Amino acid sequence: MEFTLANEQQWANIKEIYLEAFPKQERKPYFILRRSVKKGKAVVMTATEGGELLGFTVLIPYKDMVMVDYLAVSSKIRSKGTGSYIMQNVCRHYAGKKIILLIERLDDQAQNREQRVARRRFYLKNGFTSSDIFIEGVSGELEVLNYRGKVSQEDYICLQKYALGKLLFKLSKIKIVK
Repeated sequence: MEFTLANEQQWANIKEIYLEAFPKQERKPYFILRRSVKKGKAVVMTATEGGELLGFTVLIPYKDMVMVDYLAVSSKIRSKGTGSYIMQNVCRHYAGKKIILLIERLDDQAQNREQRVARRRFYLKNGFTSSDIFIEGVSGELEVLNYRGKVSQEDYICLQKYALGKLLFKLSKIKIVK
């Protein structure tokens, strides 16, 4: 498997996996994702094998942190170690920086409860810990996980403002909750 920067030829496959992997309420408009990469605010790294795109991650480097904005693996090959491979390479590539990501908050009443538990277990298995920061926004209630040290609430909000920009941050209605 190879872990490299996305190239122009991969964008159609990245979009396909992006649309299949994330529900609409969790996706940024695709053109905004592309624009963030073109402006240098976001980085897209891919996992490929034999020229086939297996998965990708969208990363937002900011100060001493890197936010994993999206991590997706093709539905054709999930649960075969590709997600862990991507996360291990992100952590190695950004050695010395805190790695931050969001997951849906655990909720026993949620329709996708098992998926939420499995997703959290995946990240904990890959060395992430809870920051004890929970947010609420248009995407629902989310938990902030971190790797290589805890992020503060203030730093997390600054990171989100940077990642989204002023308008999208305002529209996201992100706020810290208990």
